[in-house]
Amino acid sequence: MYLTKILNEHGHKSLLVTVPDSFGIQWLEKFNIDYVALPLNSHLPQDIFKSYQSVIKLCKEFKPDIVNCHRGEAFYLFAFLKKIFDYKLVRTRGDQRKPKATALNKYFHNHVADAIISSNSAMAEHFIQNMSVPKEKVFTILGGVDTSKFYPNKENKAEIRKAHGFSEDDVLLGIIGRLDPVKGFYETVSAFHQAVRQSEQAKKRLHLLIAGRPCDFTSKSLENFCCEKGISLEHIHLYSYIEDINSFMNKLDMGVIASLGSETIARVAFELLACHTPIIGSHVGVMPDILDKEYLFEPGNIEQMARMFIKVLDEDFRKKALDSTLDKFYAKSLEKSFYGWTLEDFYQKTIQVYSHILEQK
Repeated sequence: MYLTKILNEHGHKSLLVTVPDSFGIQWLEKFNIDYVALPLNSHLPQDIFKSYQSVIKLCKEFKPDIVNCHRGEAFYLFAFLKKIFDYKLVRTRGDQRKPKATALNKYFHNHVADAIISSNSAMAEHFIQNMSVPKEKVFTILGGVDTSKFYPNKENKAEIRKAHGFSEDDVLLGIIGRLDPVKGFYETVSAFHQAVRQSEQAKKRLHLLIAGRPCDFTSKSLENFCCEKGISLEHIHLYSYIEDINSFMNKLDMGVIASLGSETIARVAFELLACHTPIIGSHVGVMPDILDKEYLFEPGNIEQMARMFIKVLDEDFRKKALDSTLDKFYAKSLEKSFYGWTLEDFYQKTIQVYSHILEQK
């Protein structure tokens, strides 16, 4: 969605194909983005036929120069029609699941796709090492952040914290995301409980702020979990909805991305960094690309998490964590092409790939 939006803003005519009743449709309409809804993830014969007919119509009327497929179903459908309509085909992989190295998969990715875009280097390495895709066809582009929505606003941080009942000595650790087991909420509260038992300073000063919309469970479920495990809620603060998320992120001393097997794009991680709030995170998805190893823990390892939560009390630890990631966020004199995480960086890197494949015969 953001890629389509920023392409349009730069004068490119873009059309987004989504599935019916998608949560994102309301945002597409809000951003005035042209879209077509097709049942691409349906296995019913009538839906497959409908998608096939609709894609043919789309290609005849819209006449794309480039088709960028973010889903496997769309990739194979557009791959079959590529020669007929003579467009360049890009496969973007922003999923934690690695594609199987079958003969058919290798053929489509090596001989039909013109470029492979991955949202993290681990996935890119999988395409090169296990799918035998030539290195020059694989590009790593990390997600971009809308810095008009997420930005540093630390001037009133002390006043905002005081208004919410926190003192200057309190250290606020925050976890944000949909309430899904894969995001590591239960592990986070368990690690927080262990940290405050191990450190008197953590017991006095450390607070855990949890914000997330209901998904597989609710805030009440987390509260019940804490009660069952004997975890004190004195310094654990649950928020089901945050209207001003930028202000919330800015008042945190540190964010934690505790996912057990997600974060191939890590939107919340980038949004926190855009607010100049340092983060620690689990060693999954894109996190090793954006964090140095001293700020990473193994997913679900409560002991490692607890030790790192205690380190969060150290202001120097937090400052070094922020400085190391901000250098990457703004791509200051760094050679790795996937550094630089603003929306403009996201656009520039994508358009470079598009330009590159359009120049090829």
